[in-house]
Amino acid sequence: MVDSRCIWPSTDMNFWKIENAETTVKIQWSHNCFEDYKKLAFQFYECGYKTFEDVISSGHNNVKSDMWFLTGIFLIRQSLELSLKALLCRVYSRKRDVQDAFEECCHDLSMLFQKYNDTDIEKYLNNNEEEWLTKYFASLEEVDKKSDMFRFPFEDDFLLKYRDKFLDNVDVANNMLQAFSLIKKCIEKGNIEKDVEFNGDLQPEFFVFASHGIGNCYLWQRVSDEGFHVKVTGYSEVIDFIYNNQQISNEVKLYPLMFMFRNTIELCLKRIFYSKVDNGVPYRVFNSKRKSHYIKKDLWKNVKPVIQTYANDSGEDLAVIDVVEKLLDEINTLDKNGDNFRYPTSYSLEYRIDDKYLDLSNVYRYLRAIINFLEGCDSMLDVIADYESEIKAEYEAEMRANMDWC
Repeated sequence: MVDSRCIWPSTDMNFWKIENAETTVKIQWSHNCFEDYKKLAFQFYECGYKTFEDVISSGHNNVKSDMWFLTGIFLIRQSLELSLKALLCRVYSRKRDVQDAFEECCHDLSMLFQKYNDTDIEKYLNNNEEEWLTKYFASLEEVDKKSDMFRFPFEDDFLLKYRDKFLDNVDVANNMLQAFSLIKKCIEKGNIEKDVEFNGDLQPEFFVFASHGIGNCYLWQRVSDEGFHVKVTGYSEVIDFIYNNQQISNEVKLYPLMFMFRNTIELCLKRIFYSKVDNGVPYRVFNSKRKSHYIKKDLWKNVKPVIQTYANDSGEDLAVIDVVEKLLDEINTLDKNGDNFRYPTSYSLEYRIDDKYLDLSNVYRYLRAIINFLEGCDSMLDVIADYESEIKAEYEAEMRANMDWC
């Protein structure tokens, strides 16, 4: 197995190249929105479940407990959203009603579930199950209404409330899995597996806290890198875990992997926005573009000059920068807004990617090369920023000494 850290951008990389028939997957949707949203929901769920399983069985592995677990939360949360949207596709007879509901609810699980219940067409949950799920979604929305809390560094308001607390990983995971099993019961029209029963003893709370950090998720982020280390590490390592997991088929893992790759590239570009080097991204640009999801026109456009300046000063080969730009061009064309691999369709129910073949092993190398390059740039800029800071401190100390002497 090739060490993923050794994969580097090269001119012969082609996103659409097919090299290995065994790892080639055909993206093909049925164009039945219920079936397609259900299919993708189950794919995100399987990847999230395997992530949770590995984290919890790892015991005292802090990287997995603190970083992988957050990525797992997003994967399961996304499966819940897709499942609820699948149900709306089934109960609404008019396409316009589905479109309106998707646009109105966006990522809000409480609203999606309420929309489903309000149709009064299906009733597969008993009163206790429905009440539990309603309360659970309300609790989740208090923490993550926009579905971005576990994709990007924590916001100040979140840290003010939760910094230095420990999530009980087992309880948080069990509650998320129960929420999915209840929605799955609706999807399967009341048919459930015999070993999956509703547990009324579980409290309908999204966040459940522990008194210690052993095997649990410590809610923290470093001030020095604005919290990017936790998210980049979590997503990057879960990508490798899912990619190499032979228990998950290539078809199942393709879309979750593509989404995680796209999100990690965005994180890496944004982390360079926060670089402390003297000639970094201009403050005006930083304030206006740092939360953009456009990896090419907003993020890469503004970090590229920073990378070029310092790479040139360090005598690095600048040709690789142009190679990376071409690789990013393809990703930008394929998934400009970062949601083409998050959903089967747009809000208007148009299929964006269909009847296409992808060689997962080739795509993995292509996207891993971009991430490796960006992480290398970030490391280079960190070293330079420390050096510039030391030089500045020495100069200021010398100036103060001269003033004292005078």
